[in-house]
Amino acid sequence: MRDSHCNGDGGPSRPFILLGLAQAAVYVVTATGLTSPDRVQAALVAALLAFTLYAAAIPRARRLAGRRYLLTTLALGLFFRACFFFQEPLLSDDFFRYLWDGLVHWHGINPYQYAPADPALAGIADALRARVNHPTVLSIYPPLAQLAFAAAAIAGGGWLALKAIWLACDLGIALVLSRLVPGDRRLQALTIYWWSPLVVIEVAWNAHLDLLGVLPLVLALLLARHPGRNALGLGAALAAAALVKYFALLLVPAAGRLARPGRVAAVFAILVLASYAPYISAGGDVFAGLITYAESWRFHAGIFSLLNWLVGSPALAKLIAAAAVGLLCLQSVRNEWTLERAAVWITGAILVLSPTLHPWYLLWMVPLIALAPNRAWLYLTGSILLAYYGLPTFQAEGVWPEPWWIKLAIYAPFFALLIADSWRSSWWQAAWEEIRTERGARARSEPPPGSQPPPH
Repeated sequence: MRDSHCNGDGGPSRPFILLGLAQAAVYVVTATGLTSPDRVQAALVAALLAFTLYAAAIPRARRLAGRRYLLTTLALGLFFRACFFFQEPLLSDDFFRYLWDGLVHWHGINPYQYAPADPALAGIADALRARVNHPTVLSIYPPLAQLAFAAAAIAGGGWLALKAIWLACDLGIALVLSRLVPGDRRLQALTIYWWSPLVVIEVAWNAHLDLLGVLPLVLALLLARHPGRNALGLGAALAAAALVKYFALLLVPAAGRLARPGRVAAVFAILVLASYAPYISAGGDVFAGLITYAESWRFHAGIFSLLNWLVGSPALAKLIAAAAVGLLCLQSVRNEWTLERAAVWITGAILVLSPTLHPWYLLWMVPLIALAPNRAWLYLTGSILLAYYGLPTFQAEGVWPEPWWIKLAIYAPFFALLIADSWRSSWWQAAWEEIRTERGARARSEPPPGSQPPPH
């Protein structure tokens, strides 16, 4: 493909590259001067600046094509990640739990059977154990995540080993996206994913595991392009995604409708059951940590906060949210949605209806946005970083504040954009435009008030 731009003096190519370089400069400053706990607020400002530059680059990428710009985009994205690869995670301490679960595997201990604070584990890496968050809660992470944690423990590289695994998934996602998107939209799609500050910060810096599940999800989308011959692969890919974050199992009905439902469901079930078999010694406690999480965790909730306020009961609000997601799953099958559309709607609904929305949860949406750009979701992948505003208070006092104005900044523009875009593409707007057209035609055909009718 020949390189192309809009005019001879560089068109959008020069601003696009300059915006990428400016983003790189922000990351260099952040990685060299804003990585200590007392600089969290400054790091947050830098992250929001990087997101602003990123958002400005996306529309320019839409007007560019060619190998030169693809290589430039990939090279800059690699540099963004390199800035943080050797920096210890600052904004989250989840990686300590990852490392702990991997270590207990190395010692032949079932992480679903013993919580880190259990006296039976005294003497095993006590320094690491002391830094694990929620030490009285059993592990909530499914078996594929546990396997990755164990691999990092065997490698002996600590959080660097974790980052190496997640970044390999990161690169894999970019490669799959390049296969999923037509050539004329490839640069924009890769820019949306590969330059995303959320991906850079939550994976390359904070070492969150979610891309381990996102990679099989996008592989499932690729396999769904030819579902007839990929039924087994679809089931396996969705099983791998669900074995990192459980909600991916809700995509199985939509995938089964596309291919052979019996084969998709059978492969999914066999792989999930086989993955849990080594942990059977924990009995019913295999899901005890997950149940505790579902019952107790709350963090920067979106629609769930409104539901809870309206009904006055967290349990009822959760039931309503679950019913809404269930109806979407049924709708995806009944209306014969593509797997890509089902993934966008179901994953998006789970996120906005969940009582807990940590910034890294939105990593599941970034490649979906790259495939089908959406202003509202793109905004949320940047605004959700504001959730870190309360981190210094939490570190000092153990309480994470969620001021109303932070929630307003995170969600108000998101829902406004979501409603506006839904209106533009809905039958409601079409019906309203038809009414306006009919009214205009009627007004043109009627005589103005006070005028005399024409003589017969």
